[in-house]
Amino acid sequence: MWYRIKKLDMPDDEYRAAAFFKNREYLHKPGSLTLLYSMYRRCLDELPEPTKEIAFDLLAYRFKIYAVTLAKGGYDG
Repeated sequence: MWYRIKKLDMPDDEYRAAAFFKNREYLHKPGSLTLLYSMYRRCLDELPEPTKEIAFDLLAYRFKIYAVTLAKGGYDG
C-alpha cells in the first residue's frame, strides 16, 4: 500500500516475498514458513529497533531478505 500511495513500483524482490504470502504459496511448500520465521527472528535480533522514521525501510529490507531466503531454500517457485 505504501508504494501505491507514493505512486512507485515495488521492487521485484520485495514483490516476490509479498506474493508468497498473498498467494498462500506456503501451503504447498512445507518448511518454508519455518525457514522464514527463523529469518524473522534473526532480523529482530540483528536490525535496529524500528522507529517511525525507519519502520518502512526495515520492513522493505526484511521482505528483500525473505526473497533471498526463499530462493536459497529452493522455495522460489
